Amino acid sequence: MPFEDEFPLALRSAAELAPDTGAVVLAAGAVRRARRRRTRGALAGTAAALAVAALGAVLLPGNGAGAAPGPSGGQVASRGVSGAEMVGLLKALLPPGRITEAGADTGARPVVHLLFDDGRGAATVTLFVERVSGPDEARCLDSFDTPTESCDRTVRPDGSVVVIDKMNGRSPGLPKEWRAVYATPGGKQVLLTSYNGVNAGPPTTRPEPPLSAEQLTAVVTSPSWDAVFAGLPAPSASGGSPLPSPGAASAPAPAGILATVAPLLPPGSVIGEPQTQESVGRAHLRVTFEGRTSMLLVSVDPASAENRAAKAVFERNPAVIRRPDGSAVDVQVGGASGSGDGPALNWSVEVFHPDGRRIRVGEWNGENGYDFRPGTPALTVEQLTAIAADPAWRS
Repeated sequence: MPFEDEFPLALRSAAELAPDTGAVVLAAGAVRRARRRRTRGALAGTAAALAVAALGAVLLPGNGAGAAPGPSGGQVASRGVSGAEMVGLLKALLPPGRITEAGADTGARPVVHLLFDDGRGAATVTLFVERVSGPDEARCLDSFDTPTESCDRTVRPDGSVVVIDKMNGRSPGLPKEWRAVYATPGGKQVLLTSYNGVNAGPPTTRPEPPLSAEQLTAVVTSPSWDAVFAGLPAPSASGGSPLPSPGAASAPAPAGILATVAPLLPPGSVIGEPQTQESVGRAHLRVTFEGRTSMLLVSVDPASAENRAAKAVFERNPAVIRRPDGSAVDVQVGGASGSGDGPALNWSVEVFHPDGRRIRVGEWNGENGYDFRPGTPALTVEQLTAIAADPAWRS
């Protein structure tokens, strides 16, 4: 399978592993372009570091990887919108302020990135333009993964959707991220993220990100981006179309996942009080076994032709165990840093079943999807493997 198919698979893993919401958004777009279902998770690992490093290069000022050079040296999409023009479009939509860095990539998923200072401190502003299957995926991010100050999702009279997410840092000193998404029934989506810092990491440079909810909405809904969309293939004509395959199964609801997981837990396990579940295709639960309590996150990606192709890539990893029934299993144990120093903080098992169904079970000690504490987990990796590899998921 060519690199352009392998890389989105790595990004999909990063989306479930990376601690940075912005990286999750980037990874999600790449996965959609490869027609694989987006999921988000909460555990950190080596794949996340690799993908975030690769994605970081996209946001370097002036980077235009994947686009053809124009006559002026800028990067040009198929119908002539250059990187410099994208920067100009975004600048024109921002309130008065100083731009100290700017760059754009006008490839398959155009992106423009600015370092903007309205006099209250520099802040990063990044905007993506892409084709999607429709507005259904424009939803609030799961508050289990990120401390959420507020989220408003508005369905407009024309069927388009606007989402304004305001998220706090996962730990003291980390910047806030304010995010706006605008998606139309015709398959257009504009996504903007902004931080009260120069990137997603510390330090902060101002109390809040620079744009209010009204300003975020005005930027993403501006007709200015139509010129960029004119250079993108229509969903029906794009080989990397996010439109689902005919007859493709949808991700299961959290209640269905929990109903399947419960009987697969070791005898004597106790499931904690029901928790709020906000995302399809995944469910989290607190499990106590032999006096130890941990959080489990179970994600389910339905069987599909795309996943069967992805399974072939997955199996190339020498760490993956190939089982007699045709499934493939990968076990990862992660610590506080990519170097592996310090105590283990998370344990995860990923299984591709023979039909391409993908099950991932992650475990950590904590109360939510971003609070990891050292300690012996409730279940061993062997028990996690038994859950993820059970044939019950194939029914």
